[in-house]
Amino acid sequence: MRGSTEWRGTGPLRVRAYRRLWTVAALSHFGTWMHNTAATAQLANFSAVPAVNALLPAAATLPVFLLALPAGVLADRIGRGTVLFWANAASALTAALFAALDLAGALGPGALLALTFGLNASWAAAYPAWNAEVSSTLPAELIKDGAALNSLSFNIARTLGPAAGGWLFGAVGALPVYAVNALSFAGFVLCFRRSRRIERLDDGPAGRRGAWQETTALVRESVPYRALLTRAWLFFLLTQVMFALTPVYLLTVRRLPEGVVGLVLAAFGFGAICSAVAYPVVRHVVTDRVLRASCASAAALGLAVLPLAGNVGLLLVVATVFGAAFACTITMNNAFLQLSVALRLRSRAVALYTVVLYGAQTLGALAAGALASQWGVGPAAWVAAALLVVSAFAERPAGPGTRDRSGAQR
Repeated sequence: MRGSTEWRGTGPLRVRAYRRLWTVAALSHFGTWMHNTAATAQLANFSAVPAVNALLPAAATLPVFLLALPAGVLADRIGRGTVLFWANAASALTAALFAALDLAGALGPGALLALTFGLNASWAAAYPAWNAEVSSTLPAELIKDGAALNSLSFNIARTLGPAAGGWLFGAVGALPVYAVNALSFAGFVLCFRRSRRIERLDDGPAGRRGAWQETTALVRESVPYRALLTRAWLFFLLTQVMFALTPVYLLTVRRLPEGVVGLVLAAFGFGAICSAVAYPVVRHVVTDRVLRASCASAAALGLAVLPLAGNVGLLLVVATVFGAAFACTITMNNAFLQLSVALRLRSRAVALYTVVLYGAQTLGALAAGALASQWGVGPAAWVAAALLVVSAFAERPAGPGTRDRSGAQR
């Protein structure tokens, strides 16, 4: 019989290396979500046009789409610790530049979007290496619970960060928020400071070609991995409509103050925390396929209700349900990646998945802004909700005995 600690999914925290990475990631995520809320509110104050505000999530996701795969290949070749040190150092400097320009009164819409692109470019370089590094610290039997705890770390910050960022922005402006974000990367920089030296690669063009060939072979030979990429593209394309439209809808249509908007954004994170706590239990009760369909249906419900919500309480419920469904899907996807792909290929597998995820989110943000400008927020959200419902029941069962690149039975 499993002990109560394991039943709750906290077993990975007994592993010292994992616990250290979990803690520094939580601090970094907190600063990032404070920063995101301040940047969103600042851009909405510059312009109330939905298409302009949709450029912010697009600027956040496009660099991940462009850079995550090369970053994953690089991390597998020169070392995950090296990539993590330099990428997080670059993130700290970029966040500090946000603060400096805001202090000088030079942070207009163009600079805000350009720096958002730069900040997320450095995050794109770090994410595949971090995901593979975290999973490498755990034995196989703890990896699914570790994926849930990673989600919990992210979403505790996602709950508290927007509330703190919205309050602080409304009280004293964006400058302190950007400064806190710059400091939040210190944990990663200190953890990987001994890895900062970049060794000269000696494998030449043949080694680089081999790395790309291994990556394409992973996609070609693993049916479950291809299915994951297809599902992820559709789900994140459609759910990005919610994240792209909610801030501008609440600020410019509903005319709610920044502090209330921060609470609604925090409710997304609260739902994700509930999902992370429940997942270690739920995964033993229902199949992944049923859970994926349930999450897509719940996300569709949230999208459909958003434009109809008549009070803040209902908005908070909608955001909580949506956040739980969104986070549960990410947790399942991450657990699949960490369990079914060999460690030497894992940064690349995570990177390619991240390219699909953020490419879909970039396109979803731009489409949401365009459709909302033409039709209004309601019709744009309802179209996305209808397509999510269709996708929830379109998945076919995997054939028996299907194997991935690493030979893991699925």
